[in-house]
Amino acid sequence: MHLLKHKSDSKLVPLTLAGWIMMDDKHSALVIGGGIAGLQASLDLARMNVQVYLVERKPRLGGHTPLLYKISPTMENAEELVKPVIQNATQHTNLKILSYFEIEAVAGSAGNFKVRVRKKARYVDEEKCTLCGECEKVCPVDIPKEYEMKLGTRKVIYLPHPYPVPAKYLIDRENCLYFKEGSCHACREACPENAIVYEQKDKEEELQVDAIIVATGFKQYEARKAGQYKYGIYPNVITGMEYERLCSPSGPTNGKIVRASDGAKPKSVAYILCVGSREEENHGYCCRIGCLGALKHAYILKTQYGDEADAHICYTDMRAVGKKAEEFYREVRGSGINLIHGQPSQTRERPDKSLTIEVYDQATSKLLSITADLVVLEVGLEPHVDLQEKLRVPLDDDGFFMVAHPKLATTETSIEGIFLAGTVQQPMGISETVAHASAAAMKALISMQKQR
Repeated sequence: MHLLKHKSDSKLVPLTLAGWIMMDDKHSALVIGGGIAGLQASLDLARMNVQVYLVERKPRLGGHTPLLYKISPTMENAEELVKPVIQNATQHTNLKILSYFEIEAVAGSAGNFKVRVRKKARYVDEEKCTLCGECEKVCPVDIPKEYEMKLGTRKVIYLPHPYPVPAKYLIDRENCLYFKEGSCHACREACPENAIVYEQKDKEEELQVDAIIVATGFKQYEARKAGQYKYGIYPNVITGMEYERLCSPSGPTNGKIVRASDGAKPKSVAYILCVGSREEENHGYCCRIGCLGALKHAYILKTQYGDEADAHICYTDMRAVGKKAEEFYREVRGSGINLIHGQPSQTRERPDKSLTIEVYDQATSKLLSITADLVVLEVGLEPHVDLQEKLRVPLDDDGFFMVAHPKLATTETSIEGIFLAGTVQQPMGISETVAHASAAAMKALISMQKQR
């Protein structure tokens, strides 16, 4: 790659991955992560005339938010909430979205970071693909959709959902018969535009930016680690995120809450809080979203089935944090929900695939036995810190990226020019995440202005 020399009155910034051009007095920033935090930080900077490169490792935008059904406590539609943010991001002239990219290396310092990125091969020519769908029709392999409890499937060649960027097909190399054994060419033969390119390779490019915002978000605690609940063994034990997909009209059951084992209407659902959080052996911190999540899930169940389905929430402490949260808690509590102050000891499966749990209720000093058709594990959050070694940002005692000061500098790191946005810093809800992302953008902008 040829780099133009710096001029005293100009700044070298990348305009496209193919090369570099001179843009007078225009700063550039890299935002890592295309969830709600990364999108908000990117938009704020782009609107301040900063050239922004948003790198997302998946072939779609939005992170976890569009996979939700409703947002508690306001009960807004999650997809409708994030849709305008994504539309604004994809349309802004100062914002270049690099989806299905990986960060390979980070070098340099504030005002002159050099970041090597890798564009992962899609094995589909993006310019030729017309979204006709002929390739998908003939693909012989079905793969369980992410987050759908194996109730929904996709083909090996597929259009990512939701919010793919670009809206083009790609091949899941790991499960493709062509790459596994060379035995299938169905999609290439069916494509009328000759857009299937099995020979396509990953490509590496370099970006030069003044500041970096890390917005890689969170991942769910691995529910299988809580072995007493038999997640992954009993089909009717699911996570809160999987339950969200049952509730959503875009999910595998078109919004009907059913038993995962047979699609039957549940007569009883138990929600277990603090799985993998507030525990000495796992994570001691509170995930901050689990309590409201369980209240929302029980509320949706009662809205859908009324008195035909019982809802039981087993909690450690009920923490309704945030505006309108306490009001929502009181509303749900008065709708016939059974609140049990205790943690179940073990889940057992009955011959009809229903489940039993025993829990000591500290509020009544009674040992309760509950039979449920679904057990929903409201799991804790863990930060995505896979880039820690490349960024050289230290981690705190809980495994999150360490901030410069826990009260006065929650968006800044010990490395000048690198900032944090959202749940890479600590657990938080959507409204907090958006506000934190905007704060990170402002701190990055101030930093870049100081460099000048």
